Amino acid sequence: MFESQLHDYENAEPKDTIEIPIDEIKVNRRMRRTDEERIKDLAESIKNIGLLHNISVALKDGSYVLLSGLHRLEAFKILGRTSITATVRQSNDRIDQLIEVEENLVRSELNAIQTAEHIIKREELLIALGKKAVVGNNQYTEDKITNEDLARQMGYTKRTYQYKRSVANLNPEVKDLLSETKFAENLMDMVKLQKEPDHIQLEVANLLLCGKARTFRRAFVMAQMKFKQDRWTDEIKEVKDKIGIPKSIMKWERKDTELTKICSLVSDSEDTIVNKRTAYFGTNPVRNYQTNPEMSRWFINFFSKEGDLVMDNFAGRGSNLIAAAYEGRRVVGYDLSSTNLDLIRGTCLEHTRIKPEDLTLHHSCGIELAEYESCSDHFDMIINDVPYIFGAEDYKSGDDRDLCKVKNLDEYHKRMEVCLKNMKRLIKPSSWKDRIFNPIVMKVGSGRRNSIGTGLVSMDVELEIIARKVGLTIHDKIFNELRSSFQSFNVGRCIENKYTIKSHECSVVMVKYVKSQDAK
Repeated sequence: MFESQLHDYENAEPKDTIEIPIDEIKVNRRMRRTDEERIKDLAESIKNIGLLHNISVALKDGSYVLLSGLHRLEAFKILGRTSITATVRQSNDRIDQLIEVEENLVRSELNAIQTAEHIIKREELLIALGKKAVVGNNQYTEDKITNEDLARQMGYTKRTYQYKRSVANLNPEVKDLLSETKFAENLMDMVKLQKEPDHIQLEVANLLLCGKARTFRRAFVMAQMKFKQDRWTDEIKEVKDKIGIPKSIMKWERKDTELTKICSLVSDSEDTIVNKRTAYFGTNPVRNYQTNPEMSRWFINFFSKEGDLVMDNFAGRGSNLIAAAYEGRRVVGYDLSSTNLDLIRGTCLEHTRIKPEDLTLHHSCGIELAEYESCSDHFDMIINDVPYIFGAEDYKSGDDRDLCKVKNLDEYHKRMEVCLKNMKRLIKPSSWKDRIFNPIVMKVGSGRRNSIGTGLVSMDVELEIIARKVGLTIHDKIFNELRSSFQSFNVGRCIENKYTIKSHECSVVMVKYVKSQDAK
């Protein structure tokens, strides 16, 4: 760090070491930060081994003003001491402030906003003292300190220093609102926020402070979405990118699109996050895999058209439903978690152009589909992410019909046979000859449970068997390449159990074929 430079400033003038009554020392609280735990630890240390380093004070107008050693001074107060050994020097306002700032940067636990304020103040003082090169002049003037020098003195790379410094660009009101909060502790969150317009910054701060968003990421997305509400005006919506020719192996990049941001309002909510386990290396929780919204969007655009009625009977965190609403479809959803459905409903109505009458969400069983027991040939498309055979995410519905409670393959087969029979009845018929396709798209994975004797269970194979049994036709299979970060969590487990990395999952496309004259 740069303690040696701090000592250089302190040594700049003659000084004396004396014992000073504590109540005669004035503390400038302008840029002071204290850590109560640190003060207690320091008090215990001083009690056992004494004061190792004197505090530093300046003699100004006949009074002693603290320059460095606030935590030591507070520790002495806790111990009930009435005086403390101090190094005294004549006051020089700029040098006094510089010592104070550098003392805080060296020894205080500052958050990102506080650090940025100290860095800027330090630079201003060094310029005023003629020690730092001024931006716009020759940065490498002999005997002048540059930003690279300052970064090196603090133990930072030039990039890290610039990141920390940039937080000072936050809107002043936002800095005041967040400065003393836990949200200001994350440097990269603050760096990201300072790049946004003032109205976005203020909205993020307000969302965090009022509790409407409990994480910075969620607040950031909510703020961005709030100020894009005019995009759903009566003007004709732009034609979507061409779908292109699909392949049997597809890869959807996880891009930070508007749809992805909207879906994250549900998928990243603290109420819907489900942690599967901890990472193999370390203790970080591994969240359940979340469908890429762009994959949902692709299937919806490929197999349906605007105004079609689309159902997801296993809504989960809502990627399929939100994508369908975003693309102008009428939407029906099922889930046993009322929390999930409430989040999906609010997100769809606020951030897509769907009308309330075109959004129907049932807090009911997506296998039984009881609300449509008297219907047939009703939906233009059914798309879902079928819960895993093993380890299906539990959203705490408390309902015994939840597939997360299924413990064996036989029970899973029985439940899914009921489900596929109902979906077959409800999907509109298709005709190969007339090129009418009303698909059931089931995005599925595979389970590996050798430890309980089941071995590899491929859900696509299991569902194909059931689908043929109930009279559905397998129209197509599309393999979805998984993103590498998801694969990496499985590396240790795969090596340990001699598995290959699961790099793909599968989407099974089923149809109810009928004679051409019967198709609608």
